[in-house]
Amino acid sequence: MGTLKFSLKMLKKEYKKSFVYTLTLCLTIAVTFLFFNIIDNVYLMEHVSANHSLSGLDIPFSSTLSFIIIIFCAFMIIFANNFYISRKTKEIAIMTMSGASFLDTTMYLFYQNFIMTLIAFPLGIGIGFVMSIGVNQCIYQYLSYQAPFLYVPFNAISDTLICICAIIGAQLIYASGFVYRKDIQYMLSQEHSAQVKDERIIQLPSAMYWLVYILGLVLLISVPYDATSALFPCCIGTLGIGGMLKYCFPALFKKIKERRLIADKLWLIALSNLYASLRRAVLLIEIYAISSSVMIAIMISQQENPREMITAIIGFIVVILLLLASILYKYTMEATTRHMFYYNLYKLGYTYRQLLSIIKKEVISFYVILIGLPLFYIGITLIRAFLHQGITLSFFITVFLAQILPALLAGILTYISYKNSVLLVLKEGVHYE
Repeated sequence: MGTLKFSLKMLKKEYKKSFVYTLTLCLTIAVTFLFFNIIDNVYLMEHVSANHSLSGLDIPFSSTLSFIIIIFCAFMIIFANNFYISRKTKEIAIMTMSGASFLDTTMYLFYQNFIMTLIAFPLGIGIGFVMSIGVNQCIYQYLSYQAPFLYVPFNAISDTLICICAIIGAQLIYASGFVYRKDIQYMLSQEHSAQVKDERIIQLPSAMYWLVYILGLVLLISVPYDATSALFPCCIGTLGIGGMLKYCFPALFKKIKERRLIADKLWLIALSNLYASLRRAVLLIEIYAISSSVMIAIMISQQENPREMITAIIGFIVVILLLLASILYKYTMEATTRHMFYYNLYKLGYTYRQLLSIIKKEVISFYVILIGLPLFYIGITLIRAFLHQGITLSFFITVFLAQILPALLAGILTYISYKNSVLLVLKEGVHYE
């Protein structure tokens, strides 16, 4: 009971971290419910012929795609939870030094996750229910179907509940393993640690990753065109993007700082923070790059199958939004560990305007990289589809804007959240000149 009370007390005290994670969990549950609705909707199943065979079972491609997106949602929940736990290391270390047992620290993390899940689940189901009604009506109207306006399959609720329960179990296993593996020294230093170990068995030259990225572009342009020809080159390009973020950009930033920005006290700090932010978001950026490219290729390949195409469109939108929400969540959580860094800069003579400028430079550069690296692949994919398959110009523009505008909005929200998190400690008496 003492551990439960302490868990509730810390949730209330750190309500900002808890709120952001709960909101992320709520949105992911809503999306999971939405795609279970598509899988279980009998009115949609009656009007589609199965076109995908698996072990003798005929499964519509839209159901397969929905299931893949549900798995993706489960991954996003686990990812957000793992990152949330990584921000709790100091609390776990203090509990351990105070005599808490392995079981106590494990249950502390489990209680917090369970409580936030209890809050997020009904909210997520409610949001998912409203989304499902809207999406169903769009599909019915697009395909000229007739179905009850408020119909949402009840199985979608039970399937979502089973999925979330399985994820909670996985979270408990991860939490217990995390507490068991890490010692007190690691717990105390991890939250503010900016070091990332190079765990490569074979250390390739940095230029190789640039070549891999360019190779993907060359393959995308040169391979004979068909509806799925962009998938393999995009995967190659994603490998290059990951390597560039981890091993090429550090050297690039170092050269830029030494040769061009050695006297620029704003960009020197902004680039250092940018590098740290990129290193911690490499996996999300890679998934963002490959998901957006692959989903666009799927939309193009399913033009002759209206139900599959509209499912792909919905999948593209929610995957991009979930990834951007996760990046925003991760950036917000990271920003909470930097407030003393900016406070010290202020004490050293940096003005409030200069600190704002540093944050702005970092966030803009981050989202330029996030949008720019996969944008070449997406642009070439759309152009080739427009030339070879005759997609309309309106489709081209809509998809292109759908790729860029949400990321720009996420960048604005990131800047606002980042600014509020790190400059709040300055409060009164700040010089603006």
